[in-house]
Amino acid sequence: MLNGGNLLFSRESLKPEKVIAGKLLADLIISSYNKMGCDAMNIGAYDLALGIDFLRKKEKAAKFKFLSANILDSHDKPIFRPSIVQLINGVKVGIFGICDDKLKLDKIPGSHKFKVANALEKAEETALRLQAEGADYIVLLTTLNTRFCRRIGQRGLPIDLIVGSSKRNRISLPILVDDTYIVHIERGGKSVGRLDVSFLGPAGVEALPPEVRYKGKSIGENLFLLNRFLPLKIAMPDHPDIGPMVKKVETKLSRLRQVKATKSMSISGGGSYRVAAGNSYMCADTCNKCHPAQYRRWKKTAHASTYSSLIKQEKHFDVECIACHTLGYEQPGGFVDIRQVGKFANVQCESCHGPGRLHVEAEGKAKMNRDLAGGEMCLRCHIEERSPEFELETYFHNVCGSNADAK
Repeated sequence: MLNGGNLLFSRESLKPEKVIAGKLLADLIISSYNKMGCDAMNIGAYDLALGIDFLRKKEKAAKFKFLSANILDSHDKPIFRPSIVQLINGVKVGIFGICDDKLKLDKIPGSHKFKVANALEKAEETALRLQAEGADYIVLLTTLNTRFCRRIGQRGLPIDLIVGSSKRNRISLPILVDDTYIVHIERGGKSVGRLDVSFLGPAGVEALPPEVRYKGKSIGENLFLLNRFLPLKIAMPDHPDIGPMVKKVETKLSRLRQVKATKSMSISGGGSYRVAAGNSYMCADTCNKCHPAQYRRWKKTAHASTYSSLIKQEKHFDVECIACHTLGYEQPGGFVDIRQVGKFANVQCESCHGPGRLHVEAEGKAKMNRDLAGGEMCLRCHIEERSPEFELETYFHNVCGSNADAK
């Protein structure tokens, strides 16, 4: 089991108020990977979000190897182990890690303590060394984007497999560049990738079962690969050990957010958008007086209970969630105290149509802000990471109906 990198955090640095939560989550990830039997992970820029010293300390708690061939100290020595060689079913598998050398060092705390060598040069150097050490199959774990992975494949190096984890990658299907197989796992942790590698004997592909040879791919004369993505679905039962670990951390995070909310009436969040002078939010009950049919339709949708779903998950003090599960958070005419959500709970009519005070006071003669072209308002919250199955046209019709823009 391998990880391409950028595993522990979601950005190069954490805001001070997010450090405690970040450490809790990093510990949980490492403990979970220990339980799952991970063999190695590559170090990416996001894994350095709390600095090189923090990561070296976490390395001691991991039962798997932290790899990087191009993160070096001031003496050009690797800070982490560049590579490992494991004997698997009689095959010597060489595994090494390469970090994207275009990472934003100025954003990483303590970046003066290390440097990142040229990724392509170190990839070539390490692959050739592993070949000289007798590796039968060589795997590169990297945060390089697809273009650079292709460039490595085109160099004719003895690299059989590249596992990429670039956040900029939008392609999950594997590609073959010369004899190098390149795979990228889907973003957002939505699936696990499994690659079965078969070393062919004299009988070749014909010796493999039909269900394998018709779905896989031959690489050269001696290799046969079968790549699969295993979707991670909510219906899957939790691991008996990892499930309770996750729940325990979620409880700690919920308490932490509640303490922060208690200390401050308002918590800084995202930027606001333009609202006409004198306008503010009236909330769905006011809309019901003139638009009862639309109100009844809204009450049947998931939008009408989005805040209660946060409460069930104990995330109603999470500032990264609150804006998409309430109305007008930190917007002009809305609210700022996440302890006092009140009438602003749930995704309401004005979440999409904009504040309605001027519309109400003018008895409907002042138009609402109906800037729904292209689903702009929907896409504020329904981004890929949060809502991977979101289909704008289908969702929009189910929530608003075919006459959504009708007066």
